[in-house]
Amino acid sequence: MIQAWKIVTSTLDRSYRIFNLRTDTAISPRTGKAHDFYILESAPWVNVIPLTPDDQVVLIRQYRHGTQETTLEIPGGLVEATDDPRSAALRELKEETGYEGQSPFLVGKVHPNPAILNNECFTYAVLDVARTGK
Repeated sequence: MIQAWKIVTSTLDRSYRIFNLRTDTAISPRTGKAHDFYILESAPWVNVIPLTPDDQVVLIRQYRHGTQETTLEIPGGLVEATDDPRSAALRELKEETGYEGQSPFLVGKVHPNPAILNNECFTYAVLDVARTGK
């Protein structure tokens, strides 16, 4: 059976606008040796699959500095402190596309990169979306 590593120290290294960087020192249950782990603490994320009445997916183009490319994406973003994942999905859809829709439902949730991130990503589908704003 896989055993958890015992954390002996956990230190907030630096706080940024959208995430914190934390260093944990943990002991391997197999070898007894200490290792450092670098964790990005982040709020949960949401992704939205917006479907029009004729089953078209609404996508957005955004410049992304990490890849230094313009990418084609589904809408999404951070779940803010005043949100729950469902309301964040509807907010991000409207903010990023000007579309609103009916019957949002949770498709699923994942840990995007559990080796270095501590958050979850929720994916919602929103049906019958229509443009209601810019």
